[in-house]
Amino acid sequence: MIGKAARFVIDNPLLAILGVVVLIAVGIRSYSRLPIDAVPDVTNVQVQVLTSAPGLSPTEVERLVTQPVELAMTGIPGVDRVRSVSRAGVSAVTLVFDDGMNVEKARELVAQRLAGARESIPRSAGRPELGPLTTGLGEVYHFTISWPGHSPAEIRTLLEWDIAYRLRSVPGVVEVNPWGGDERQIEVQLREPDLFTVGVSPRQVQDAVLAGGNNVSAGSIERREEGTFVRLDGSFRQASDVGSLVVKSPVAGGPSVLVSDVADVKDGAAPRFSAATADGQGETVYAMVQMVAGGNAHDVVARVKQRLAEIEPTLPDGVKLEPFYDRAAFVDDVLGTVKKSLLEGGLVVALVLLLMLGDLRAGLLVASVIPLSMLGAFALMYATGVSGNLLSLGAIDFGLVVDGAVVVVEGALATMAARKLSGRAAMGATASEVGRPVTMAVLIIAIVYVPVLLLEGVEGKMFRPMALTVLFAIGTALILTFTWVPAIGGLLLKHAHDKEPWLARKLSALYAPVAAFVTPRWRLSASALGVLLVAGIAVGSTRGAEFVPRLEEGDLAIQITRPPSVSLEEAVRGTTTVEQTLARFPEVERVVSRTGSPDVATDVMGVEQSDVLVMLKPRKEWQSADNAAGFATVFEPALRKALPGAAFGFTQPIEMRVDELIGGVRSDVGVKLFGDDLVMLRTLAEQLSAVISATPGAADVRTEPISGLRMITMRPNSAKMSRLGVRPEEVETFVEALRMGTPVGKLLEGERRFDVVVRMSKAPAADPSPLSRLRIPLDDGRTVLLGDVVDIRETSGPAQVSREQARRRVVIEANVRGRDLASFVRELQQRVKQVKLPPGYYIEYGGEYENLARATERLALIVPATLLAILVLLYMAFGSIRPALLIFVNVPAAATGGVFALALRGLDLSISAAVGFLALFGVATLNGVVLLAAARQRQQNGETRATASLNAARERLRPVVTTALVAALGFVPMALATGTGSEVQRPLATVVIGGLVTATLATLLALPALFARFGGDVDDGAASSGGA
Repeated sequence: MIGKAARFVIDNPLLAILGVVVLIAVGIRSYSRLPIDAVPDVTNVQVQVLTSAPGLSPTEVERLVTQPVELAMTGIPGVDRVRSVSRAGVSAVTLVFDDGMNVEKARELVAQRLAGARESIPRSAGRPELGPLTTGLGEVYHFTISWPGHSPAEIRTLLEWDIAYRLRSVPGVVEVNPWGGDERQIEVQLREPDLFTVGVSPRQVQDAVLAGGNNVSAGSIERREEGTFVRLDGSFRQASDVGSLVVKSPVAGGPSVLVSDVADVKDGAAPRFSAATADGQGETVYAMVQMVAGGNAHDVVARVKQRLAEIEPTLPDGVKLEPFYDRAAFVDDVLGTVKKSLLEGGLVVALVLLLMLGDLRAGLLVASVIPLSMLGAFALMYATGVSGNLLSLGAIDFGLVVDGAVVVVEGALATMAARKLSGRAAMGATASEVGRPVTMAVLIIAIVYVPVLLLEGVEGKMFRPMALTVLFAIGTALILTFTWVPAIGGLLLKHAHDKEPWLARKLSALYAPVAAFVTPRWRLSASALGVLLVAGIAVGSTRGAEFVPRLEEGDLAIQITRPPSVSLEEAVRGTTTVEQTLARFPEVERVVSRTGSPDVATDVMGVEQSDVLVMLKPRKEWQSADNAAGFATVFEPALRKALPGAAFGFTQPIEMRVDELIGGVRSDVGVKLFGDDLVMLRTLAEQLSAVISATPGAADVRTEPISGLRMITMRPNSAKMSRLGVRPEEVETFVEALRMGTPVGKLLEGERRFDVVVRMSKAPAADPSPLSRLRIPLDDGRTVLLGDVVDIRETSGPAQVSREQARRRVVIEANVRGRDLASFVRELQQRVKQVKLPPGYYIEYGGEYENLARATERLALIVPATLLAILVLLYMAFGSIRPALLIFVNVPAAATGGVFALALRGLDLSISAAVGFLALFGVATLNGVVLLAAARQRQQNGETRATASLNAARERLRPVVTTALVAALGFVPMALATGTGSEVQRPLATVVIGGLVTATLATLLALPALFARFGGDVDDGAASSGGA
């Protein structure tokens, strides 16, 4: 069938040309629309439920908000895991769904349950809402805003109403989250003496303002046959509107009591729970643009920049927007690495083809398959929603793509020389001859990528796009091999060369005596393979293991954790000191810090936690270190000296956010301790932290803050309140007005809206004794001491309550430096046994190690299944188990070479390397198929097995070496690349190159000898099924 198809296009070359023209058009169009990002989005399918609960402590948030939300979400189909964080004033519940779940469907299911959750939560405890539809790759653009001579409140207002408001309308932008500045509000600041004088309570002032800011309708009236809408607009337009409201009507001819009689109405600022600082210069206002899930980062950032360019001329004079993190720049750097590797790989492959084929037209014909197959891959990527990124594009080996075309064109050249046939006739004969074995060999290459599609979790999202792209490319190449190549080859190949190319002749001259020596000596070949295998196992056992090599983003993220009792002002001083310390290093370009949680708390942090984003200069200017781990080692001593008592964690911007979203752990290893009692959890966590810190390789060890939050707790004394005639709401209103204040309306300034809040004019001292002496104005005009109606005590409580699968847990995190991840965790697991856990308490391991353990378990099933599939395909190709088993010898030989190559370069085993081994197994069997197919054909033609083996080895030397060279050298640029993202490609390319060296030697030296001894007889059916 393949031969007939080839002959048809040879007779009708215009059809092949027309098909390629269509392919080019569709491919270019698809590439122009292809989603582009630096790396695949590995974030799991998840939905966040966020609740703002001002005034509640962490345990109250857990009890009143988090637990009801978790309970309401019980039983949602497809939920794999539920995590939550409860901090003072905020709850974040994260539902992680199975990978197959559509995120829109997941959000719909959660939204349906939110109504029930809201009914279970007191109105005063907040209203749960869905978090923004974004992922770990969503934080695409960060900038700071400065406006000399203006207050933090003015800058924050400018950001929210003139910048962020317009950025949110940019297609692909889901949220603009601010840190720092003061959130403006209109404060009704109650004057205590005046409240006492006129006998007015805070609650009465609140009621007056609430009643005064309403809009009501009187309906419509008919006038001159037209309807006219009648309405009362009570909206506050200026502060005096609030001050002129009546709080208390005149009594016995006296004057009315107005709001302005008992309060000052003025601009103020909401209590702050976040801050931002920049470059050691103190506080600033910071904005982070978040991209919608599934968006094209490159395009979204371009649109954001365009909108900012439109906004800037409309801003007041002196306003300066300074971007400091741009995901598009990172994407460009990564794609630059990919393009460079692909271009260099393509040129190397083309050069090898020209040298080995010795024919310019033949070389160009085979090389033309490279761009055409890539265009086909682009079309299929676009159709299936696969984005263009480091892994989907950066792991393509053009040598694999052209392997089939090499065999066909080389065979045609040999046929033309041997039989004196025309190019068309030679192409037709060769396509018929090698069609089945080449197709089977390409199927074997394809089959090794299929298991990659079966990977789950992070590793599946990471490598599945790569496998699909390779399958698309080699599938397109296979079609081109038996359509485009024969058709154009029939037109271009006119004359056969009497002699082989110079390089091929030299290789033949070197190989012929070696082949003649080893072919009769099968024991020597078998022994050499055995030694090679044993050496490979020995070397492999010494290699460490990691999940995937760290992708060097070119910037750092430093996490700072201080005692939970720290104030926001002290935290700001600390980050400013850190920024000044980092600025002394020559590689540092900018340093911007964010402390606490933003308005939309997708990443819940307290004021004791800060993220410091360190923007580094271009790599060529780096002197102190050459990667993130190196900079961590350099920066850490200086930072610990500058900010003693703080814990530091070193990571990278994207890595930090993705790790946090995937597993709730921001480090390489997270020891998750589960239990119920917070005091016991804290005690055990301290013991575990000490054990982890003592384990060699541990760095940045830190524990979630579960204690140390200072609180002054007031508990109403119902007996005293009833005796004094005080209602609970009178006390509640007074206490709320002490600091937070009570929102009672909105003041409108054009499109801007600001909260109107009632609070006391002076914040109380943070001490129980002065608090107890505060006087509460009651609704009936009396006053009572606060200490007479509530019991006041100073306590210390948890700063954060984390939960997972409805159990409380605390995470002790650590990064690993100076050793591999797998050996570190194995040793840690032994050491952790020293900590005796009470009944009901248990440990799980998260972070990067969790991904590694899951992927390793999956690969333990996938790799044997892949090897079995290869063996089955080989059996189908030859119709006999003997040649299948002989070719299969190449697989361990190739694996050994891959292990040697990793060891020589000092690389650990990883999922990236494992994918390289899978790809290698396919290529390693291809040349064995080509060689043994020729040997069995010669055996069928009457040659003895030994003679057939030796002659086939000499005959197939050129295609075997050519396919191995193009496959190996095509990966050399990736193996040697040093640009952004090259770290992930390097193990994969190294494995393939090293493995092809040993696999090719096994094919040319061991396989002929083993076939001569164990090949068996061949019948016509078997020969025809595997003949070449």
